[in-house]
Amino acid sequence: MTLCLPFLMFQGRAQEAIDLYLETFSDAELIEIQLHPEGTEILDVGPPEEDEVEEDSHAEDGHAEDGDAEDGTPSEDDPAAHGEDTDGEDVAQDEETSPSTGTDLTTVEAEQEQAPPTRLVATAQVQVGGQMLMIQDSLVRHDFSFTPSVSVAVVVDSSTEFDDVVEKLSEGGTFLMEPGDYDFAKNFAWVQDRFGMCWQVNHPLTAPDENIAQAQAPDWG
Repeated sequence: MTLCLPFLMFQGRAQEAIDLYLETFSDAELIEIQLHPEGTEILDVGPPEEDEVEEDSHAEDGHAEDGDAEDGTPSEDDPAAHGEDTDGEDVAQDEETSPSTGTDLTTVEAEQEQAPPTRLVATAQVQVGGQMLMIQDSLVRHDFSFTPSVSVAVVVDSSTEFDDVVEKLSEGGTFLMEPGDYDFAKNFAWVQDRFGMCWQVNHPLTAPDENIAQAQAPDWG
């Protein structure tokens, strides 16, 4: 059995998070990654919106619009029935001569080609400091995100390492406790990264006990 703690679930940003953590931690290693098939999307499975329900009900009622007969055909008094609009102009001609929206389709297509959609992560394992992180994208959109009550504790060995880790994790994120010299640490910061994941980065007052730091589970194999 392998215990992976924590389990990080994202909604379409797992690959971006993996790239950040591999860049942030010098000893980080991508052990395994499996991607969903290309084109897989995150589904919205919540109840339909009220306006969608109303539209469906109107469509099922089949009520005719003003000026139309109940079977949906235009009434004899409707100018459109004779191919004219309210100004007496030919409807077909008006459609043919309607101005362009001005959208440059070539530019839009080029932008889409330059930014291909990121494939969703089915499962990935990233090892940081001997600890395995399990990461994936949820295929169902949720109303909730990460909560700062759960954090990953990171113990560093130097001020340089502390500054580097905190700087990268805080890009686009926010501090729950500002970096600084606290009574319990030479340097400490509680940072929530741009994905919502929380990290408590600690440069302790004294070096950790080597016996504890290097302790490993027994190999029963």
